[in-house]
Amino acid sequence: MASQYITFMMIFTLGLSLVILTNSMFLTLSEEFRDNLANLEMREILEFLQSQIQQSLQLCDSGNITINQYINLPSLLGQGLRYSIEITNVSNNEIQLHGFTTKYEVNRIQSFMINSKFNLIVANTAFQSVNEILILSIGKIGLDLNIQIT
Repeated sequence: MASQYITFMMIFTLGLSLVILTNSMFLTLSEEFRDNLANLEMREILEFLQSQIQQSLQLCDSGNITINQYINLPSLLGQGLRYSIEITNVSNNEIQLHGFTTKYEVNRIQSFMINSKFNLIVANTAFQSVNEILILSIGKIGLDLNIQIT
């Protein structure tokens, strides 16, 4: 009787260990998949914003102008991660987009050059995914350029 009880407990413990091991394995795979998906989505968003900025700058050749674009973005990346996007100007004609999730599961920087015909470029704002609509605002006064995302 005692040997049957011991055998039963050993088999039960082994089965429970396998269930826990399998569950943790699938959780790890699920988190890796989510992070990879979020990284891919962030790259696509930053590339899209870069192309929108570059296209808008082509319209800034004549006179003083302000261009506002309303862009729908997902509120979550990788099926559940909130994120932020910051824009800064590294030098007078290099712009940097920095996208990252709250706990830095995804942390991506994308830099690009713009036409050097501007005297002053100001870009120093941020967007948080609590809002689903990003406003890209480009204002040109003379040879000064102001790029904002909110």
